[in-house]
Amino acid sequence: MKNLNVYNRNVHDFLDDIVRSKKHTQKDPNFKQRLALLIPNVNACYDLYNIAHDANNHVSLIAHGYIGQDQNDLLKLYNSKAVKLVNFKNDATTVLDNRASTICQYCTINSANTLDHIIPKVEFVEFAVNPKNLLPACSECNGYKLDRFKNNQDRLFLNLYTDLLPSVQYLFADVIIINNIVEVDFRLSNVNNIDPRLFRLLESHYEKLHLFRRFKSKSNTIISEMINSINASINQISRQTFIDITLDKINRDKLLHGHNHYKLILEEALINNNAYLSQYFP
Repeated sequence: MKNLNVYNRNVHDFLDDIVRSKKHTQKDPNFKQRLALLIPNVNACYDLYNIAHDANNHVSLIAHGYIGQDQNDLLKLYNSKAVKLVNFKNDATTVLDNRASTICQYCTINSANTLDHIIPKVEFVEFAVNPKNLLPACSECNGYKLDRFKNNQDRLFLNLYTDLLPSVQYLFADVIIINNIVEVDFRLSNVNNIDPRLFRLLESHYEKLHLFRRFKSKSNTIISEMINSINASINQISRQTFIDITLDKINRDKLLHGHNHYKLILEEALINNNAYLSQYFP
């Protein structure tokens, strides 16, 4: 899991481009005229969003309360297949070395094939196409998240634009070997003194997206890949050299994928488990 780069251009221009891209239709020839009446107020809402975004205080926002035709018209602005939004998603998933990272950072498992509304568009239709409110995600995470956002004043999910992820470990894999069968469970632990409010948000995010179960379902593949690496190294290099090389690769991968990527956390737990390695190395 890694932080993503937030949209750094003018959000009002982004909205204008979306509006301009809409076409008159015979079924609804007055659509753009109605939009023209709504946009000035939507732009004012965008200014409030910018303030909340800068303070990482999205729970302070109050929905404008659009209903009826106005609500429907603003919802029609959002189309995930629209060129403007497709280009936005591509830009948002490009990492620093200009390579695309298409993995959903909510879970780090699936491809980011959708855009999630950080604040749900059903309640806050004024932010349906606000680029600071759109985050590339997978359909599975989007499905678990639904239109949930907060419980009272407590947010339920990470905002990967504004919640700075810790550079210390908080995700752990417990490896248990029974009759040469490896069992793995994932958990969070605040042994490295992360701010308690952020850690509670991490716990909520992982729980409500069912990440521990989803990580566990991928464990056998990771374990098999480790076994293949071990078998390729036996009789070629010493056990300690294999450990050193593997840990070096894991640490390099953490710079690319994040310090708490579930695959790297499990690989590290396996390589540091004496009972596991002793099954293969003398």
